[in-house]
Amino acid sequence: MGDLYVDGEMLDRIRRDLIHIVKVLKKPGEEMEQLDGTDMGVGRLASRMDEFGDEWSYGIKQLAKFSDRAADALLEIKKSFAGLDDDLARALREAGTTGGEKSA
Repeated sequence: MGDLYVDGEMLDRIRRDLIHIVKVLKKPGEEMEQLDGTDMGVGRLASRMDEFGDEWSYGIKQLAKFSDRAADALLEIKKSFAGLDDDLARALREAGTTGGEKSA
């Protein structure tokens, strides 16, 4: 039988990092969305800046959404393993109290 081990502290650390990513990405995404290409002055550059702002904003939102979902998934993984660990411990205790020894 193999040992099952999940580093809960590591999951917590990665989850905090992902939540931080969401916060860091949110502001530049919102700022790029508000940027108007006409602020650049030149027509062609203004048009491209509008396109870039839209693409950037979409990409940032997607990264934020992924990071948020990944953080939620890590929390669920941690909860699942904690429940599994509790179930295993309970089963082992019950096996020990029900005379798990074989008679000769």
